[in-house]
Amino acid sequence: MTLAATTRERSISPPFEVPDRTIGIGYRLAQIGAAATALGGVVDAFIPRLLPHHEAFLGVAAGQAPAATATLVLTLLHTLGVALVAVGVGALALLAAWRGGGPRSAATSAALVVLSAEGMNAWAIARVGSVLFLGPVACCLLVVVGVALAIGRDSRRAGAGG
Repeated sequence: MTLAATTRERSISPPFEVPDRTIGIGYRLAQIGAAATALGGVVDAFIPRLLPHHEAFLGVAAGQAPAATATLVLTLLHTLGVALVAVGVGALALLAAWRGGGPRSAATSAALVVLSAEGMNAWAIARVGSVLFLGPVACCLLVVVGVALAIGRDSRRAGAGG
């Protein structure tokens, strides 16, 4: 086998393999953001008591929130957490479907789902006066930038299926 034949064979790749390194980097960034969304949801689902910024927003001293108020806030926080786990896992599945040869719309859907869920989460956290809103913002940025890098360089399906 000649050097030219070997080089030509290496340049031919199966449809599921994209040789452009930027696509892989974008995909990994998006995966990290989606996984962080799910992990943040797990944290929210297991918060045992009101956090200081919750109590400050409610205008009560530490440990002095009415039991019904604390229960309501924690129930909503736990529910949000489980929903964020679902969003993160769903985004990971959509990203995997795209990477496995699916349409670009799978990757863009993952970005839109994380952006909407974590964007609202970040807004709500900022609204109660906590700097913890930076976590959801980071998740949004990782997924959106990652998907933009990946699909922007993915010419193999530029016109296929969205």
